[in-house]
Amino acid sequence: MFCKVYSALCLGIEGRIVRVEADMSSGLPAFQIVGELSAEVRESGARICTAMRNSGFSLPPKRYLINLAPADFRKSGTGFDLPVAVALLCCIEHVSPEFLENSIFIGELGLNGTLVPVKGILPMISQAAKEGFSNCFVSAENAEEAAIVSGMRVFGARSFSEVIDHLQGKRTLRQISVPMPEKIEEERKYPMDFGDIRGQEAAKRCMQICAAGHHHLLVIGPPGSGKTMMAERLPYILPEMTFEEQMMVTKIHSAAGRLKPGSGLMTCRPFRRPHHSVSDKTLVGGGATPTPGEISLAHGGILFLDEFAEFSRSAVESLRQPLESGEVFVHRVRGDFCFPARPLVVAAMNPCPCGYYPDRKRCRCTSGQIQKYMAKISGPVMERLDLCVYIRRVDYRHMTDERSGMDSRRMQEKIERACQIQKERFSGRNIRYNSGMEGKMLEEYCGLDEETQLFLGKVYEKFHLSARTYQKILKVARTISDLEGSSEIRMEHVAEAVGYRLPDETYGGSLWG
Repeated sequence: MFCKVYSALCLGIEGRIVRVEADMSSGLPAFQIVGELSAEVRESGARICTAMRNSGFSLPPKRYLINLAPADFRKSGTGFDLPVAVALLCCIEHVSPEFLENSIFIGELGLNGTLVPVKGILPMISQAAKEGFSNCFVSAENAEEAAIVSGMRVFGARSFSEVIDHLQGKRTLRQISVPMPEKIEEERKYPMDFGDIRGQEAAKRCMQICAAGHHHLLVIGPPGSGKTMMAERLPYILPEMTFEEQMMVTKIHSAAGRLKPGSGLMTCRPFRRPHHSVSDKTLVGGGATPTPGEISLAHGGILFLDEFAEFSRSAVESLRQPLESGEVFVHRVRGDFCFPARPLVVAAMNPCPCGYYPDRKRCRCTSGQIQKYMAKISGPVMERLDLCVYIRRVDYRHMTDERSGMDSRRMQEKIERACQIQKERFSGRNIRYNSGMEGKMLEEYCGLDEETQLFLGKVYEKFHLSARTYQKILKVARTISDLEGSSEIRMEHVAEAVGYRLPDETYGGSLWG
């Protein structure tokens, strides 16, 4: 007897359909699985047979051959247990093949026959829907995640016997559906408010520009000056994610196995804060079987790199290409993988090894030590950060001032208006923020009057700026003008953008030059 069942696996963040073929023949009893397999798939035979026996299904003593096709790519993961078991019961005529049409089976089996959730369900079911499948059988914990995909009938089961009872018509599994929530206009809440931060108005202004135009930011200041507090409040003033962004973010977290069982669509922007001891592979992704790294897990949200100068050189340098292209490319012998990586990167660091420069009452670092510390971040990486702001210790006058200054509500209102301007500006184009402008778009949307061009030209020549830095100044100036509601980029907008790029004499110009 021969039977064919369909399953899927997750490669990177994309699904791939796998054909599970089972054949039963006469001869000495044997059980073999073939088809370019990883270790967890090769050793699944004993687990599958035990789960079937404990579920009340016994296999006759025959030769069983399972083929996972096509055999031109490696099969990994534990999601093939369920389809293999279904195919075996089809071989011994416990399940009719006609009930398997247009159906896909994904799930791991426990030894007692329970269905165990697996990671990467959303990418797999999305691909199955694209290829015309209409039914899917997964574990109950994976059902809500699978039900995000429209046009797919999702059946969640807690055991192998429940799936078989459904296929035999003895008992029908409940179809899982997740209705799309209606958008309800309500007052936005700010659990962490910029109004809680005393002083630092210049840094708050920089955060606002960063959020409005999706510009990467570096904050330099002494310990306790509010760098981390501001970064933690940034996600709450970002625009709400579109449905497409929510799907992509959920797909990335699903492929990485970061979704909790029973969870559905992710609607909040992610905030990732890796420790400075993180490796380059953990930061950007990789491994023998490549998985998304921190920069991809933060896609659509915030990647906060605290103590930036303490990260390893290889980890910091690995950010070069993702910051430029918004994607991470991982090349392996068995295939090439691409992970989206467009988070808003916010880095924070101290100005010197002790952290208190230029306060000479507390800092005893030599100029050589300061230069060496700042030089830990290479020029090419620093050049890819659009904004840099220097903050000082908050003085007593600001700490006791009852006025909170700029709060999240006011910042959010201006950001929403600026984002709406960008949405209309880039309608029909494949970008959403000013930071994504390239080539002729800069000429089209960042025109300057003669006086402003002359000013920027002098700055360019005096400080020997690169072409990339020049373009970033124009993009930031465009965002500042959007925040101010101006259709034109004026001199003061360019001057402010220049101030976020030029070296601060306090640090001897070591950052940019």
